Amino acid sequence: MNYRNIITDCLVTEKIFLKNRKNLIVLLGSFADFDSFEYSQQLSAQSKKLSKHSVDLILIGIGDEKSKEFFCKFNKIDIKNVIAVKNADLHKKLNLNAGLVTQMPAIINLLIMCTGINSKGTIKEVLRGYFGDKNAKRLFAIDEDIKLGNFSFLKGNMFEIFSKNQNLRPFELATRRLMNMIEILSNWNTYVPDSSFITQRGATILLNEKDEVLYEFISESLLGYSRNMSTPLSFLDDILN
Repeated sequence: MNYRNIITDCLVTEKIFLKNRKNLIVLLGSFADFDSFEYSQQLSAQSKKLSKHSVDLILIGIGDEKSKEFFCKFNKIDIKNVIAVKNADLHKKLNLNAGLVTQMPAIINLLIMCTGINSKGTIKEVLRGYFGDKNAKRLFAIDEDIKLGNFSFLKGNMFEIFSKNQNLRPFELATRRLMNMIEILSNWNTYVPDSSFITQRGATILLNEKDEVLYEFISESLLGYSRNMSTPLSFLDDILN
């Protein structure tokens, strides 16, 4: 599959590919998707390294310009790296998983997927958020403020009661997901101009300068945006290290 041609054909108004550069293309689902938030937060932390190693980051999410603006601001992603599409036409052309699709409203389908139905691995990933992960890095620095909506009364040192190690501690990921959820629900109409595509899954494609696929991952479930969720960006190790 020639990803560059398909994406270029669908996004005819966007000039997104530069010559002699690697391209890390991340197909998000809706901008309101938990996966979209978590994954972009991981990528944001590596954006300078990506640029230094001649890797252009391109995120494509379903929404409009306003939802893209909110998404980039909250997740600290450079808006120049993000493209908004109004529907899942591109996702369909790339044969990505649409998630659970029934005659029920899309939001009901999403809630069903949250229980693990038609979304293998979701329950395991939810539990990882509560129990921690010795193979993943911690998320919060000791003095970092934890903002739950407009309130900021907790700091990262509260997780020290579970462990002083550098790995992901119990409730740490669950707390980050709660922060993301509050942001999404507080601005639902902005993040979701059309709820029809809320179950759409995404993909990650890393292309070299010759458009050869160095890495490819197609998401099949909620909270499953990488082959290895403990280290979701480990596929970049050879390039960034």
